[in-house]
Amino acid sequence: MRLAFYSDQEIAANAPIDERVLRLIGVRRPQIGYVSSSPDPERSYFERKRAYYERLGADLTVYLDATSSDLDRDLGALGRCDAIHLTGGNTFAFLRWLKARRILQMLRAYATEDRGVVIGTSAGAILMTPTAETALLCGDTRPPGAVDDEALGLVAFHFWPHYVPGAERVASVQSSIRKFPALYACGDGTGIVISGAQVELYGAVSIAQQPVAADGDGLSAKARVAPICAERVGPRLRDIFALAGRSRR
Repeated sequence: MRLAFYSDQEIAANAPIDERVLRLIGVRRPQIGYVSSSPDPERSYFERKRAYYERLGADLTVYLDATSSDLDRDLGALGRCDAIHLTGGNTFAFLRWLKARRILQMLRAYATEDRGVVIGTSAGAILMTPTAETALLCGDTRPPGAVDDEALGLVAFHFWPHYVPGAERVASVQSSIRKFPALYACGDGTGIVISGAQVELYGAVSIAQQPVAADGDGLSAKARVAPICAERVGPRLRDIFALAGRSRR
């Protein structure tokens, strides 16, 4: 399984994570599908993200949101992508429409069968964990009708994006984080990459709650955590695919 957790993607500090994600995809000019947390009728957010991936040498080729009319066609195209990008937004609303359109099952199979890399930014990253509930730590509110917080559960740990150092010392936050036995707090410009059973931390990722050994995949086990320093990341982003030396699947 190959996953990437970003707090906020479009800042320079994320270059080491971007580079690692490209190597993780491991194909020339990868095709990336885009799943939006909410409708984007003007495609303004999609176009901004398309330009972002274009600069990295990748193509954003598939768009999907809650209003997509030909779901079978779009899901087929999404499943053929080398990576799937789950956007930021309101985590609870995002989860609700993914469940309503029965897309959560497809995303889980795509990840667990290692068909490609799943990339999550903020809300999208939270959705790869067991529950959407950590979204409350970064200001999300539940819209009416959003009552089921169970998310994809691809990893055993929990994710706290947009973390500000010291936030865990606030009394109300302390009571909330006790619910999560393995909670990684990521400020903007930091992130986590999963490659098989390896957990790689990029930047000053804080462990708000100490990880515990997980059943099965062991992704939250402390022994699996391998911090990655920016100094260890070498080639320019556009050279990554030449190093990979593999044609696109």
